[in-house]
Amino acid sequence: MFKHKHSMAVKTITVTENAYESIKRMKRESESFSDLFVRLSSEKKSTGRSIVGLLKGADTEKLLKASEDVRKRFDKDMEERKRVLARQFGRNRNDDRRKKA
Repeated sequence: MFKHKHSMAVKTITVTENAYESIKRMKRESESFSDLFVRLSSEKKSTGRSIVGLLKGADTEKLLKASEDVRKRFDKDMEERKRVLARQFGRNRNDDRRKKA
């Protein structure tokens, strides 16, 4: 648990009713809002690997396989985009050189 020290400075913030209700739902029973903010700001970004422990058996394998497949497709797509851009910029550079000549 993240307990704030009472000797720390206190800041007042203003939030909308919607934001307050949303944040309030995230707060644990014994947690102050300060504790909540510290906890949320220190948590790592969620990744597929970080939630694998929540799944059991075949679900874990399916998630990891799907994640790997998406990553491979993304990498392949990015490589193709790089090639297209390289060709396009190469043509533009050659056209500029011809115009100067």
